[in-house]
Amino acid sequence: MTVVALHTQALVLPEAATYLDLLGRSLHAARLSSAFPERRPLQQSLETLAESLRLGLHGELYVDSRAGLPNLASFTRPLTDKSVARESLARMGDRAALEARAGEAELFARLAAKHAYYEKLQDRELAPVDHQRVLLRRHDPASGTAAFRIELTKLDASGVYVRLQIELTQVSSLWRRKVIDLDKDGETAAASEAFRAMVYRCADLDAEALFIRLHGAEGVSVERVQRGVIGPVLFAVPTGSGVQVVRTAEAPDDALGREWHAWSVGPGAAEHERPELLAAFATDSAAIDIREERSNDPISPLLRDRLRDQEQARYRALRERYPFKVFKDRKFVATPGLKTVAHALCASAGTKNMIYALQIG
Repeated sequence: MTVVALHTQALVLPEAATYLDLLGRSLHAARLSSAFPERRPLQQSLETLAESLRLGLHGELYVDSRAGLPNLASFTRPLTDKSVARESLARMGDRAALEARAGEAELFARLAAKHAYYEKLQDRELAPVDHQRVLLRRHDPASGTAAFRIELTKLDASGVYVRLQIELTQVSSLWRRKVIDLDKDGETAAASEAFRAMVYRCADLDAEALFIRLHGAEGVSVERVQRGVIGPVLFAVPTGSGVQVVRTAEAPDDALGREWHAWSVGPGAAEHERPELLAAFATDSAAIDIREERSNDPISPLLRDRLRDQEQARYRALRERYPFKVFKDRKFVATPGLKTVAHALCASAGTKNMIYALQIG
């Protein structure tokens, strides 16, 4: 492992390929619901990163050393390659001709492989690093009421991959400036630049704080705020020599990080024998239709349970103004060696969480 910049570590082959394979398979094992970023584009981005390393198009994979996921530079690579694929293919000519000349020089073999890479990349749906859209749920022209769902998928500043969904209703008689514009066809919607910017800026807030923030917008009634978060991911991958191990460089400073550290320095690490990975997948919802407020997240308790006594009265007064409840949950995918970390974390917090097995090899 090489730390190359702030919160950035670099992995090279073969360790990078092992890491990407485990991470990709953990997404499938997690059985992600629609609350999370879409699995298939994310897996295709990981596969593209692995292929670009194998072909020598890129020499290193950059990983966010806090979240354990590929960082912004890495996620952007496949998107950039796809954007230039058509132009590059036209410039490179016919792949069969390149393959026919592969025996003449290594250059032609590499160009043929790169040609195949670009061809395949054209048809792939890749994970966005920042994508926001507005969907119309229902519209009543007579009352001037329209209900929308806003979806934002982004690589968060903290390094985790997030899908934020907001369901709200807008009443035209109550606002001076529209938060969301509905086109004349009554079917196409777009958020105002100011509202888009606010959603993007506040996307790292938890669902409870974001619900309160948005509910104060003029003419808007918020019904649900839901966040689906992929990460953090903790990993340990033996090097080719089997003497050292590369691992998540900056484990989170929380209960998960403490359990990870205990495992890392203990006999269970088995760092010279096999790769290990533990991935966390969290949902955080604030909605008017949640019946019971509770947290089944061993890392993130409810806000009310974290406040000091002198803050409780102010918090209760604030919550009485907003008719919603909060529910948090988290599940894990772990290789055999790290299942003990997940179990110890949940036992310590008193939560009952799904822990899916990820087999090695």
